[in-house]
Amino acid sequence: MAETPAPPEAAGANPAPPSTMGAHVERAELTVRDLLEAGVHFGHQTRRWNPRMKRFLFGERNGVHIVDLDQTLPRFQKALDFLRETVASGGKVLFVSTKRQAQSFVEAEAQRCEQYFVSRRWLGGMLTNFKTVRKSIEHYKELLELVADAEKVADLSKKELAGINREVEKYKRSLDGIKEMTRLPDALFIVDVGRESIAVKEANRLGIPIVAIVDSNCDPESIDFVVPGNDDSTRAIQLYCQRVADACAEGARIFNERVQSEVSEQERTRAAGEVAEKTGTGRVVVEIKQQPRRGRGTHSAAPRQDREREPERDDAEAPSAPAPASE
Repeated sequence: MAETPAPPEAAGANPAPPSTMGAHVERAELTVRDLLEAGVHFGHQTRRWNPRMKRFLFGERNGVHIVDLDQTLPRFQKALDFLRETVASGGKVLFVSTKRQAQSFVEAEAQRCEQYFVSRRWLGGMLTNFKTVRKSIEHYKELLELVADAEKVADLSKKELAGINREVEKYKRSLDGIKEMTRLPDALFIVDVGRESIAVKEANRLGIPIVAIVDSNCDPESIDFVVPGNDDSTRAIQLYCQRVADACAEGARIFNERVQSEVSEQERTRAAGEVAEKTGTGRVVVEIKQQPRRGRGTHSAAPRQDREREPERDDAEAPSAPAPASE
């Protein structure tokens, strides 16, 4: 590997709380310096490389491949933009990494941005056979409700309760991060595609886009958004997860604002409809004022010249006198 194994505290079983630098990551723009400080540029030993990663490598140093960060940075930014747009349109992202040094970060950051995660064990057919997995999720929820009910627990024997607890722990390792997932995710974020090869194959079969950290010993051909970088360094994994979680959180904020604006628009439309109904038929009533007709019965409203001519019209209408005889 490119770096020493992660310390025990970083790879513990309990999820680590979100880092205090999370707020700083949201405001700061990602730079090559950030990638260098996290050790993203360190690949694997030259004898363990995958030739298909050659175009993403800068060179080698002391028998270790060096990743070209000038390619990593724009590719990572493009992947973050894609995840942000996916969540902003109402989609969900599944964080996947079962390696020990990534488990705590995947769990903590996925929970922070309210997305799904798989950090302990990937069940075969989790995506391609989701209907069956969904039944297991429902059974897992039923067991959780049973354990949480003190009255029902009191009616169980010690042997029955121990068996239920063992079953809950078994389901928790593989289903705890997806127990609220009612449909297939819209995108996957994977750390170490070599270790998570089954997840990659299932996503490719279903056409689900994949954003993945691809090290120098992995195959990038089946990945939609390739982010070349170190997938073993604890600091690098923490950086990846924090940035992805920030992008998902921003996308969720955009989605919520969009939904609220649509609800407000519907309320305004509904209010306008209620006002229209109160007026009667619901149609807009327009009062049309006609100009007064000129003629009889409208002398007061007729122009002055017309009023002066009216007696003449009356005389003209009377029977005319016989004309005098001509001499």
